[in-house]
Amino acid sequence: FFFFNDTATTEIYTEQIVGSVRCVQETVVEELCKDYQSKLPPKIRKDEGKIVYDAQKQAEMYYKDSLLICLDQEVQKFNKLLERISSSLESLQKALKGEVVMSLDLDKMYMSLLNNQVPALWSKVAYPSLKTLASWFQELIQKVEFFRKWLAGHRPNSFWISAFFFPQGFLTSVLQNYARKTKIPIDALSFSFDFFNFTDSENVQSSPEDGCLVHGLFIEGCRFDLHSVRLADSLPGVMYSQAPIIVFVPTENYQPDPQDLSLIHISEPTRLLSISYAVFCLKKKKRHINLH
Repeated sequence: FFFFNDTATTEIYTEQIVGSVRCVQETVVEELCKDYQSKLPPKIRKDEGKIVYDAQKQAEMYYKDSLLICLDQEVQKFNKLLERISSSLESLQKALKGEVVMSLDLDKMYMSLLNNQVPALWSKVAYPSLKTLASWFQELIQKVEFFRKWLAGHRPNSFWISAFFFPQGFLTSVLQNYARKTKIPIDALSFSFDFFNFTDSENVQSSPEDGCLVHGLFIEGCRFDLHSVRLADSLPGVMYSQAPIIVFVPTENYQPDPQDLSLIHISEPTRLLSISYAVFCLKKKKRHINLH
């Protein structure tokens, strides 16, 4: 009899503890939802920018600058992500209050918020990333601001390539612009590369006449020596190092010299990098870059 009574008491206490923990968790998740909701940027409105004209003028602008097509596509993808985040945060808060049913997706989102992980509801329409939720969300704010400024007419001198959903599309647009300017078939074009001896994009005062400047890449397993302008061994205890500003130069029938180049392919995104590949020179040849 006493054994049964002790067991029953233990079960009651266990239920009380579980209930208290659940209550605390719900409070934490509710506060997280409110915090993310307050920090979430508004959707990027196209009427804020300078690319909104009638159909004929817009087609003319797109033909003159393929990067505007890339920008338009990126804005659409970010707006879709922002809409998904906003609606799911609102739905989860209603579910916590019992106003709507807690669906399986919302329950998974609940656990993801507790574990500082990007919810699957968001990652399905987001760019690849292995960052924690807090870091991912902060970066999202910065990426939205990057494209918002570009749309408003502040075209960057150096492009944050890891901000793009589809960086390959951006690079193809750069080649397309050069192909239309020079009348060279785009199939005959690829990129050669040059490097600046600094990493801060704020120091870039102008952009190249052809091609583009790129920042936002990181290197794993080695580093870029800014003095010798070549790859070098990593510093002790440093796993990742920032790559310099890279000049992507459209070049006809470009054939890289195996003794002059090292190709570094990255098939999976890391916590610092979300694009598919990077290219670096081991032995840099000096080349004059025309900036305007």
